[in-house]
Amino acid sequence: MTQPSPETESLVRAATLLSYRWTTRIITELDDNGPVARRRGSLPATFPDIPVEVLKTAVAGLRRRGLLRRETLSTGERQLRLTQAGAGLADVYDQLGRWARQHDYPGGQSDFVNRVEATLGLLRDPNTVTVLLNPHAPYEGRVARAVDAGLVRQGARVPWILTDTGRELRGPLAELQAWVTANTALVQRVRHTRPAPPVAKVQAAIPGVTKGAALPGAAPRRSA
Repeated sequence: MTQPSPETESLVRAATLLSYRWTTRIITELDDNGPVARRRGSLPATFPDIPVEVLKTAVAGLRRRGLLRRETLSTGERQLRLTQAGAGLADVYDQLGRWARQHDYPGGQSDFVNRVEATLGLLRDPNTVTVLLNPHAPYEGRVARAVDAGLVRQGARVPWILTDTGRELRGPLAELQAWVTANTALVQRVRHTRPAPPVAKVQAAIPGVTKGAALPGAAPRRSA
């Protein structure tokens, strides 16, 4: 396949940023329920499914990446809250989750976080993003991930044709692109990483987790 376009690269970087461990869980919790007080025990009480040291590392990473910030109120109370960039992810997550739910992706008993993260896994693959943006381009292959997800099928006169499932994913992709445009500097700092493995493979690698079951961690109270 040809070199990914700048548009593809920025979308892949954004999907990579949002795929970091616990990002969806923490951002969605704060979007649903507001800032968390920075009192002793408040964070662990809000995220009881995340080990305390892991939670501290995750929060520090999200602050460093520009999605969370600390704020001191006039009363002296300290809070952990979303930045403007973090708050802007609500529509992105909702559209990703809605698409995944409508198309039963990745399948099984997936919760909101699982569905969003699985869809972000698709969008971390530059070949998948490229074929979604321009399915009629002359590809040399490497679209197995998009084919497996039911996004494209081979055409008679053109290399690939988007299925209904693929066409409907372009809506969430456009929402992600709008977020990228509003947060270009933040996204440009993200390093490229390899696409996340399919959820089924992740589940198979975790003892006691059966195929199609939700990964460990309580899901936020959202059903889209």
